[in-house]
Amino acid sequence: MKIRYKSYEEVDKELEILRLEREISIRKIGNNAEDITQLFSPSNLLQQGLTSFGSSVKNSKGIKTLVLSTVFKFLFNKFIKKNKHQL
Repeated sequence: MKIRYKSYEEVDKELEILRLEREISIRKIGNNAEDITQLFSPSNLLQQGLTSFGSSVKNSKGIKTLVLSTVFKFLFNKFIKKNKHQL
């Protein structure tokens, strides 16, 4: 379908609309690129990983027991070593 313009003003108006639509599209692409960059940033990936791990531990008694026992063993060994050096 061909558009017929009656004046140069109509052409200029249409060109201005197209220019603005193009600028909006370019900004949307830029915003999407920033969002993707933020999504895959190391800090965000670490946070998502820790959140996922935390949910797994929270929902699993076996994993929870394993993690807690490992942490307690580590802390107990640190405490024992610290007290041996003081004697």
